[in-house]
Order: sequence, then C-alpha cells, then structure tokens
Amino acid sequence: MKPAFWWLARPGLAGGIDKSGERAGELLGLGFGSVEFGSVLADDLPPLLSRLAGQRPAIAATAIGIGLGLPPDLPPAALGSEWRRGLGCLAEFGGVADYLSLNLSAAANRRFLTPSLQGALDDALAELAACRHALPMPLAVKLPAHDAARLWPALAAAGVDQLTVVLPDNVGLAALSAVGAGGLRLVAVGGIGSAADVQAARAAGADGIQVHRFFLSHGPATPALLAA
Repeated sequence: MKPAFWWLARPGLAGGIDKSGERAGELLGLGFGSVEFGSVLADDLPPLLSRLAGQRPAIAATAIGIGLGLPPDLPPAALGSEWRRGLGCLAEFGGVADYLSLNLSAAANRRFLTPSLQGALDDALAELAACRHALPMPLAVKLPAHDAARLWPALAAAGVDQLTVVLPDNVGLAALSAVGAGGLRLVAVGGIGSAADVQAARAAGADGIQVHRFFLSHGPATPALLAA
C-alpha cells in the first residue's frame, strides 16, 4: 500500500494547464508526482472525471488532483452548497481522483477571504465539516500565503488535509515561515524555477511543491529540470 500523500515526494503540476482533461494522457505521463486538473465548476466535473477515468488504469505513478472553482456570480450564502456539490460528484466517481482542491486563490474567488465575507466563509466551512466524511480522499484548499497563515486552524477543523500556498512574487519562500499549519500538509506554488528552489521550499517547511509558469516555459523537460 502506498503511503498517504505519496505524490508530494515529487514536484506536481498546478491547476490551470488543463481544465477539461483533454491533455490527461500527455501530462500524466511526464513524471510529475501529481497533475491537478481544473479549476473546474461543479457542473463540469462529470465530463472531466469521465475522461480521466479512462486514464486511471494506465497511469499509476502520478496522482490525479481536481481543482474545484466557483462561479464568479456565486452568492456568498451558496458557497457551502457549491462545495458540497463538488464533494458529492467526486464521491460518485470514486477511484478516479486522488485528491480534491478547493480553489480560493483565483481572483474571482478571493472575495471570500475578505473580512466582509468572513461570516459566509465560516458558514461554508461548517457545511464542509458536516459532509467531509463523504469524500474518501484528501482535501486541499488553495489560497494566498497570508490567508493560509490566518485561516489554517479553521480549515483544519473543517477537515482540510492540505494547504496549497500561493507564494507572493515579492516575498517568495520566506512567506512559508509565517504559515503555522499544524498537522496540515503544506504545498508551495509560485516562484519555483530550479531544483535548488525545490530544495529551499522543502527546507522552509513545504511538504511538496507545484509549478505552473515553469512548465509553460520548459514543457515536458520540467520534472527532470526540477530533479537535477
């Protein structure tokens, strides 16, 4: 049996590269520890998961992550129900994905991290905690580093297992030191451009790293360059 979060031992590919799963065969075969598909709205999960199901038996060395996004016009009071819809869909397609990530880092979603919507976020986390048991896989939340440092206790209480921390360009890995994540896994994304950066991120407290822009520049050579 593989250990929990086994995919964090190797660099992962962040969401945003493939939102529909059309490149799944290509991306899953490159040697990343994980490939995150999305972010995708709950309504679009079934076709994505159906497409990924065809790749699952052939690709066992790379974990499949699903990034769940939010409609830009979602009423704040509906945040919890939207997350529940995503969890329910993942549960129906059991065995396809290895983890689910709730994306609060996208520009349209960061409004839920503002003080004015703190009540809506608290209510959504309570709903998440009530149904977390129905999702038989690790649950991550992707959010900026300063919000991760502030919210990790509430996220942990809601059943979140991993924080995917978006590092600010002007601070970089130093932002990880402010995220006291307790028992949560930390995955750093942003500013990773070399194998030395990967090692530095792990030394700063990251359990894993993800890349996006580096892959856009280096393509299939990315895993080998980050392991050099």
